Amino acid sequence: MPTNPLLRLARRGWLTPMLELGRLGSSAYRVAFRGAGLESGLLREIDRGPRKPAELATRLDLQPDMIDGLASWLDAGVACGDLRRDDQGRYGIRRRSLRKLLTPANDPVAAFTQEMATLHHRLLTETPRRLASGERFGIAEADPAVIARSSRMSEPWITTALERFVPTSAPVRLLEVGCGSGAHIRTAARLNPQLTAVGLELQEPAAQLAQDNISDWGLSDRVDIAVGDIRERKPDAAADLVTLHQNIYYFPEQDQVRLFEHLAGFLAPGGTLLVTTMVRTGKLSSATLDLWGAMTEGCSRLPVPDELVARMREAGLRDARAVKLGSDGLYRAFAARP
Repeated sequence: MPTNPLLRLARRGWLTPMLELGRLGSSAYRVAFRGAGLESGLLREIDRGPRKPAELATRLDLQPDMIDGLASWLDAGVACGDLRRDDQGRYGIRRRSLRKLLTPANDPVAAFTQEMATLHHRLLTETPRRLASGERFGIAEADPAVIARSSRMSEPWITTALERFVPTSAPVRLLEVGCGSGAHIRTAARLNPQLTAVGLELQEPAAQLAQDNISDWGLSDRVDIAVGDIRERKPDAAADLVTLHQNIYYFPEQDQVRLFEHLAGFLAPGGTLLVTTMVRTGKLSSATLDLWGAMTEGCSRLPVPDELVARMREAGLRDARAVKLGSDGLYRAFAARP
């Protein structure tokens, strides 16, 4: 009688690691499928109603000889449980969690899914090779529009910081360095109806996203969006609050003291410098971002709280302190005055 293949696997010691790989692979494939489907627009098209591959190909202007490949990709989505295929050969969304991901309210989570499937995957898979060749990642290798959208995942923590440090009863002039989608400026503007702001963004696509959002939110009369590097901007001592949210690691550690000295020049007397950031914890929740900073040209690892406070003090800033923004200490607010 032929031997059961599972027994052969077990005898070779392969069965247990293969079962573990199967569990890991299911999640990995699903993230990859969702990330690609979101980026390409395929999943949003399917969410509008069940579609046959040929119909999808027409709607997305694909070449006819690509239909078989599309059908195979859709079948992979069925295999990982995200899609269903009916008796007429039409594909639709199966998993409720995916349908939720496609709603506008959950766009930051959708963008973070794209980020995991593309940028995070490349960081983890390409870093060993790049270490050996001495090749770092470049900032431009990350899609700035996706990063701006996914950065909104940190809003609950940053809102907590803004509620603590934005004055609510007097005119406030805000300068936000690296404004991303503009969402944190909107939060500050809601906290103080007299607040006016300038949002500075390094890359044009992200700045355009912020500008569009500011217009949609009816804040164009209170907020200006500009493109540029804060290090090349002349200080004017006009801001009551200068903020950097989730971007201090875009600056090398050895340059951060000089950066804080420069930022202090933008503050009016009595003003506050506020830095909010995820910090180095050694946990998976911060490990990939820490890796991105360590391996990206011109950037740095996530800060260690005591070290960042020390740099603020070295820059001549007073009352420098770190504040936890949640019980787990993953996000911190760093505040100081000139």
